[in-house]
Amino acid sequence: RSNGVFMIPCAAELQEAGIRFKVAAADAGGGFAGAITFRGGVLTIPLLHVMDSTESMFLNLMAFERMHPGAGNDAMAAVIFLDNLIDTARDVALLKSRGIISNLFSSDEAVAALFNNLSRGAVMSPHSSLYGVQRQVIAHCRKRRNRWRASLVHSYFRNPWVFISLVAAFILLAATVMQTIYTVIPFYTKS
Repeated sequence: RSNGVFMIPCAAELQEAGIRFKVAAADAGGGFAGAITFRGGVLTIPLLHVMDSTESMFLNLMAFERMHPGAGNDAMAAVIFLDNLIDTARDVALLKSRGIISNLFSSDEAVAALFNNLSRGAVMSPHSSLYGVQRQVIAHCRKRRNRWRASLVHSYFRNPWVFISLVAAFILLAATVMQTIYTVIPFYTKS
């Protein structure tokens, strides 16, 4: 993970907090980093084709930005943002299912390792457009309602057996209450 001051949780944790992922329109403009937006609980990210040349492409773009100060820092910001978003193969699979990543690599683990290694030691500039997006995402995740939702999803809905046992417990509780009511009602109606 990057050493940025504001690090967003990984994609799986963001989904647990109620954030939805959407692929940006092809004509979003502003380059890859400029097309990443967060509005109304929806994180919009352009399609990213991950292939054998992706690592060298990002490394060359980041080197170009370092050597030409007027070029900006969009490539570095995009790599740091993706590194924060992708921790494990589970995050890659989630982004693939939403149409955000097209994986032409051998595995989802390889894509996660690629982004986790690309931004090692890098820090996102506070002047980057993605810095503002990260702040918005973090503010969304810090809201009490979203923290509770994430905790509930993480604890009870991640495993289907836990969810099934929770539903069974509620049904059993309702049946017990109904049985008690029907047992007590005849006692009071006789007197």
